[in-house]
Amino acid sequence: MSFAANFLTPVLITRYGKQKTHLISTIPAIFGWMMFALRESMPLFIMARLMHGLAFGLRLPLSPALVAEYTDPEYRGAFLGTFAVSLGLGMFLSHLWESPSWLISKGRFEEGIKSFRWLRGIGLDQEKELNAMIDLQKRRVANEAKEINKLKHVNSKILYWKLIKEAVYSLRVFKKRELLKPTIIVINMLIIFEFCGNHFMPAFGNKILMLVLNKENPNDVNWHLTILDILRMACAVVAIFLLKYLRRRTILFTSGFLTVLSMVAIASYIYIRRSYSAEVSLFGDTLPMCIMMIYVSSFGTGLVPINWVICGEIFPMANRNIGTTISIAFLTIIFMISMKTAPQLYETIGVEGSFLCYASILTICLVVVCILLPETKDRTLHDIETSFTRKGVIEVVDDEVEMRLVNTKEAVVER
Repeated sequence: MSFAANFLTPVLITRYGKQKTHLISTIPAIFGWMMFALRESMPLFIMARLMHGLAFGLRLPLSPALVAEYTDPEYRGAFLGTFAVSLGLGMFLSHLWESPSWLISKGRFEEGIKSFRWLRGIGLDQEKELNAMIDLQKRRVANEAKEINKLKHVNSKILYWKLIKEAVYSLRVFKKRELLKPTIIVINMLIIFEFCGNHFMPAFGNKILMLVLNKENPNDVNWHLTILDILRMACAVVAIFLLKYLRRRTILFTSGFLTVLSMVAIASYIYIRRSYSAEVSLFGDTLPMCIMMIYVSSFGTGLVPINWVICGEIFPMANRNIGTTISIAFLTIIFMISMKTAPQLYETIGVEGSFLCYASILTICLVVVCILLPETKDRTLHDIETSFTRKGVIEVVDDEVEMRLVNTKEAVVER
C-alpha cells in the first residue's frame, strides 16, 4: 500500500498543493488508529495496517521537499536533520502554510511571495532566491503559451497525434541532467540509508548483539541494547548541530567511512573470537560494545540524518514531485529487501558475513555519491539545481511536461 501511495502523491500535489496533500494524508492515518483502537477482528487489523501504509506512502515523498522549501538555506540542514529525531515537525509545519514554490509554479505569485516571506523573512539573499523562482516560472509560462498558439493552427486529427508524441516525448524528462543525476544520487543514498543499519539494528538488535557478544539468552543483552538505543537518540540530536555548522560532504563521507570501518571491525572481531576464543575472551563485553557504540554513533550522526537532507535539497523544482516519488518508491523496495533477507543472512553467513556484505554495498554507493554529489550547504535550491546542468542554465522548454500535456488536452477540447 505504501508503494502504491508513493505514486499517488504527485497527482494530489499537482491538483491540491503540498499543504492540502499533507492534510489529506492524515485522514487514513486517523482511520487507521481508530481501527487499531477497536481491535475487533483480524480483517480490521489488516485494514488498519493498510490505512497506515497509505498515509505513510503519501507523506514520505512530501515531507523532505516541504521542509527544504520552507526553510532558509542557512538552516535547511538542521531542520531536515530533525527527521532523524521526529517526522512530526515537518508534518506540523505543512499544516500551517502552503509551499511557496508550488504557489509560484501555479502562477499565484502574490500568494507565493507572501508565503515565501512569511517562512524565510526579507533580506537580500531571500529576495534573490525569490526573484529567481518567479523569473524561471514566467519563462516556463511564456514557453507554454507559445506551444498553445502553435496547436491552435492544427486540426483535431493532427492534435491527437501531437498528444501521443507529447506523451512519448515526456519520457525524455528522465534524460535531463538536473533530474537524472539527483535521482541516481538519492537512490544510492537510500541504499546507504537502509544497509547502514537504520532499520535492521532496531528490528534484529537482540539477535545481532547475542552473536557479537556471544550470549545465548536474549535477556543478557537487554541493557546493552538499551545503551545503544539511548546513544542513537543522542546522536540524532547532535546531528542537528553538525548539519548546521559542517559541510554535507564532510558529514556524509566521514560518517560513511567510520560506519564501514566499524562494520569491518565487528566482522573481524567475531572471526578472531571464534578462532582464538581464549585470548579474546579476556576483553569480555567491553571491546565488542565499544565497537558497536562507534558503529551506531557513526551512522546515527551522519548517514541517517544526511539522507533526508540530500533527498530534500537536490531535486529540481519543476520535477521534484516525480524525482521524489520514484526515489521513495525505490526506498520501499530496498527496505523490504534488507528486512526480509537479514534473518536468512544471519543464519547462513553469520553476522560477520552479513556486515561485510553491508560494508561492501556502502562502499560502492559512497563512491558513486562522492563522484556525483556537489556540496549543497548554504546554497539555494535554485543554485543547487543549476549545478547539475552542463552550462549552469536550467532548461525551461521541457520542465513542466505534465502541464504541457494538460494544455494539449485542453486545446483538443477547444477544437
